Amino acid sequence: MARPRTLDREALLNAAEAIIGNEGTQALSFGSIAIKAGVSKASVQSAFGSREKILDALLERWMEKEQARYLHYLGTLTDAQSQLQAHLCSTKEESNESGSRILTLLAAQIGSGAQSEYMKAWYQKRMGNFEATSREERKRRAIYLAAEGAIFIRNMVGYPIGDVVWNDIFNDLELMLNEQKESFGLKEP
Repeated sequence: MARPRTLDREALLNAAEAIIGNEGTQALSFGSIAIKAGVSKASVQSAFGSREKILDALLERWMEKEQARYLHYLGTLTDAQSQLQAHLCSTKEESNESGSRILTLLAAQIGSGAQSEYMKAWYQKRMGNFEATSREERKRRAIYLAAEGAIFIRNMVGYPIGDVVWNDIFNDLELMLNEQKESFGLKEP
């Protein structure tokens, strides 16, 4: 009797990522992953259960890589300023190709009516509830949202922002973060 073959979840995710990279999310299916990975369609379906779960698994894998970069920059610091600095450094380092794939995954989920619980949890952990009660908190929130906006414009909209300008944007955000006396015209509540 033949020994049952063990599915390599990472190999299936690699296949899914390759399909998205080459053909877009519309080409992602149990069948296309099965062909790319050299396994049966039923095997892929049993590993993930739904297309949305494949997208979530790809997002989760990306978030783990991003979290490792973020923690590298954060080190042992835990204050809000250091957390934002680490986020800026990690985001600045994100390649245009990788960022585009992540936003494509999110768009595919939104298009299917699903919401990514992983992404909601990621934002909650990274930025909390976005409330700000002091000038410094408002400043950090504005810088964080500017960084996220840059990602959206470059990767989702597809606006061509070259590496030099990309680095300038993030250098400006880092400079703003480190300018303690800058008020951005905001008044204390």
